[in-house]
Amino acid sequence: VDPDAVFIPQRLRGLLSAHQETHEGVYLNNCKFGLHGPLEVFSRNAVKAWEKGRHQCLSYFDDLCNGDCMWGEDMFIDQCLWKVLYVRRENNFRLLVEDHCDPPEGWKDCRDATHVAFHPFKDQNGYMDCMQSATSAK
Repeated sequence: VDPDAVFIPQRLRGLLSAHQETHEGVYLNNCKFGLHGPLEVFSRNAVKAWEKGRHQCLSYFDDLCNGDCMWGEDMFIDQCLWKVLYVRRENNFRLLVEDHCDPPEGWKDCRDATHVAFHPFKDQNGYMDCMQSATSAK
């Protein structure tokens, strides 16, 4: 979880029951444009797959891009787990609402009780206002 993301952990618990662990692992895609880094959710087996296969991903993408692909860590791990290591990628767009993922109008008021995290809030007052609204939303 990024430090500028307002995160409501009890909401995450409620969403996880819909995503069962698999032998190959599972991770949750939080945006229609691909995994965004403010909140990343990986199963134990997905983390094990990453640990075992990360060098395979480095080699694969180094060849594909003729060097560094110049991606952020979120895009790299998304593509690595999904396209190289074949970890199950499940969409859950209730994990995160943020300015880089086509948010609904008024999202910064944090009154939507269905989202787990809101991002970004760069100043303390904005962060605290969002936290207050999010924790009191029903």
